[in-house]
Amino acid sequence: MNSPIHNAPPGGSTSPAEDKSSPKKSSGFSRSSLLWTLYIPSFLLQVGVGMLIPVLPSFIEEMGVGVGLVGLGVSGVLIGTMFFDVPAGLLVGRFGHKKTMLTGTAMLGAFALLTAFATGFPSLMALRLLSGTAMALWSISRMSYISDNVPSKGRGSTIATFAGVQRIAVFVGPVIGGVIGAQISLEAVFLAQAVMSAATVLMLVLFVQEADGVGGAQSRRPGHQPVLKTIASHRGSLARGGTAMVSLQLVRRGRELLLPLWGTELGLEVDQIGYVIGVAAAIDMAMFVPVGYVMDRWGRKWTSVPSFLVLGLGMALLPLTNDIWTFGAIGFLTGFGNGLGSGAMMTLGADLAPRQRTGEFIGVWRLIGDVGGASGPIIVGQIANVLTLGWSSIFIAGFGFVGASGLYFLVPETLRREDRSDGPAPETATQPAATTPAPSTASDSQD
Repeated sequence: MNSPIHNAPPGGSTSPAEDKSSPKKSSGFSRSSLLWTLYIPSFLLQVGVGMLIPVLPSFIEEMGVGVGLVGLGVSGVLIGTMFFDVPAGLLVGRFGHKKTMLTGTAMLGAFALLTAFATGFPSLMALRLLSGTAMALWSISRMSYISDNVPSKGRGSTIATFAGVQRIAVFVGPVIGGVIGAQISLEAVFLAQAVMSAATVLMLVLFVQEADGVGGAQSRRPGHQPVLKTIASHRGSLARGGTAMVSLQLVRRGRELLLPLWGTELGLEVDQIGYVIGVAAAIDMAMFVPVGYVMDRWGRKWTSVPSFLVLGLGMALLPLTNDIWTFGAIGFLTGFGNGLGSGAMMTLGADLAPRQRTGEFIGVWRLIGDVGGASGPIIVGQIANVLTLGWSSIFIAGFGFVGASGLYFLVPETLRREDRSDGPAPETATQPAATTPAPSTASDSQD
């Protein structure tokens, strides 16, 4: 059968509700358990990753390489992650959440330890690429864990909180890494990252339990079939949702590059630009609690569509700024817009993922997003070279409006109505989920 919120179009997409039946109800989900199984481990690991941000460029420069190779070395993790997203999804489907989470985390710590003793760029680049594969394993298994364990009615707030924890960790990590790098050595920062990874492994061993039915008999399929079948069976969801995913990641990464570059264009000092970006980040971090509440009470589109629109508006207005105050206002606006999207695409991917192929689906979903994220800075740079930085900003703004339109008109609301009641509702083939109206017409009360 096909649930009304995911009627299969000619492209052949099927409903996530089809595959997500009773096993999820038996997974023993409780909000208190997420503190130990999701939030604290994610915070620890992300602090370790964030510690490298201020020291990695200098560490690579000390190897005597040029700026181009420094940029390549910094991007190594993203490249490795992008290429390993789909294989990571396969491994999650075959071995389960806990094993792949533990493997990815342990690998990340081991590669950080080895990087501290790297003496040449080739070995460092290889380790950065391998660290990317470890991050893919961690990321896909973590999102699959959420999709398989957290009911739809709590998924928005869970993932929005998770996104907020990630933002806080990225805010804290560079400060700690900078202090360690300045007071001890650059190599010590990599050792500190290895320690944070070890602490994360301990948390996972103690508190994470495998969900029922995951990593079991349904996972023992020929290695190439899960991804091919997942793409074929859910190509409609991937195509429609992927439009939004690519657009949002492209706008976000483009914004990260455009704000500091435009601040420099205005002749602002580095510390002034830093203050604006810091305030924007603080606003962004403060949004995850209300955003999660709204997503779970009224629907995912109530925050994600405005996020696209506000980010697009901010990027369109950026070329009109001419001083610290107008630039600061755009920083404030885009920070608010980015915060409105806290966990939006992760929640959408978790909602759309089929129960029996969660890891494979999320692997493909993450790959789509990573392509968008990697494209943003490239597009900004190329348009700025041919035209101007202002035109780059306007072009990026266009993707914000395209993403909002695609999400509103093409992607169905994925919060199921029956999950918004106080009591659990049956999920059977004879009682399909009801359609939630779009944001402009919805009248029901509630990522």
